[in-house]
Amino acid sequence: MKRIFTQYSGLKREIYILFVGNLVTAMGSFVWPMLTFLLTTKLGFSDGVATMLIATAGLISLPLALLGGKLADRFPRKNIIILFDCLTVSLYALAAILPIGYHTAVIIFFASLFQTVESPAYNALNADYSTTRQREKAFSLSYLGYNMGFVFGASMGGILFQYHTNLAFLLNGLAIFVSTALIFFFVKPENAVSDTGGQEECYSEYEKPLPESMSIFAVLRQRKVVLSMLLIGCFASMTNNTVGILLPLQLKEEMGQHGAAIYGYLNSLNGFVVILFTPLLTMALKRLTEIPKSILGLGLFLAGMVFFMASRQQWLLFVGMFIYTLGEVVSVLGNNPYTSRRIPASHRGRIGGVTSVMYSVFFTLVEYGISFVLMVAEGNYRLLWLIFIGCGLAAMTLYALAYPADKCRFPALYPKGVF
Repeated sequence: MKRIFTQYSGLKREIYILFVGNLVTAMGSFVWPMLTFLLTTKLGFSDGVATMLIATAGLISLPLALLGGKLADRFPRKNIIILFDCLTVSLYALAAILPIGYHTAVIIFFASLFQTVESPAYNALNADYSTTRQREKAFSLSYLGYNMGFVFGASMGGILFQYHTNLAFLLNGLAIFVSTALIFFFVKPENAVSDTGGQEECYSEYEKPLPESMSIFAVLRQRKVVLSMLLIGCFASMTNNTVGILLPLQLKEEMGQHGAAIYGYLNSLNGFVVILFTPLLTMALKRLTEIPKSILGLGLFLAGMVFFMASRQQWLLFVGMFIYTLGEVVSVLGNNPYTSRRIPASHRGRIGGVTSVMYSVFFTLVEYGISFVLMVAEGNYRLLWLIFIGCGLAAMTLYALAYPADKCRFPALYPKGVF
């Protein structure tokens, strides 16, 4: 048992600060898990229209992800985060003061735009302060911190949504402010890993910085398998996106506003499973490289979706969420460190921006697809589950086909005894 927790020792202080920052931010994450309920039950939009609005908002934000990546590679990433976090906090405070109305959706949309701009910088920090060998543990710890906070946030979100929606906005903003303060005072740029440190402190051969003038697309042309993996990952992410949209809509249809509370409890279970199993799975799967983990994680995703599709009793929803969450943990351990080990450190912000745009495009396609089927097929949820389960099976096959090419292109990341 001791080894489970000591595996996270030896990381830089900044990684632990990011862990705490993620935890605090997630404790205030009352808004986004309940966005679908906000649009449908509070503002009166239909399921199809609400989904289309969310998709359109995501489409509008795409250029900002590229901008955020460019800014993250040109300016200090810490400063980018602080600036846009302050803007986000201001908007959540405004949403808390004003009565609920259509303007609330507009305010939350602009807050999401600022979070989109800072996202590449935030994601790059975990790589900046960890060596290649530490990368998986750094991302695992960050993910664990987020879910430790989310356990509390999701349950409170369901309650606050029904009775104290404005308070949810206020607490969300306060949590982001605390996280920003931690980064401001404790994250020191001079402590970042560089290419000039000792053997245990420097980048791997695939992370050596390249001239900043070289575009990220030129880098990806040199690493075509990485681009292929990003595209497959976007396709595979459709399963995760589907659950985040379709499950709350299905619960609302079957249970009304009570579905918001059930969805909050399911999200809490999600957080508990992540907390309990992330350290265990990080240690148990350490001999697997990123792509096999992605395949295993996606398989568990699909198994959970089968329970969501076929469930007619509430307890089966919780069984499905347990299996689905195991898949989420394994997928994070595979997907998150992948590009950071194969892309030059000088281009981390831009690859984060490009990845965000690619995932957002697929996410938008999923949202539009769901809204279209819901409007023309009169809420045929089973058909939607079947469509995206089929997409997931296809993505698993593509991952398996990409594995030999990745192993050939990046042999140093596949030491003897690691698969």
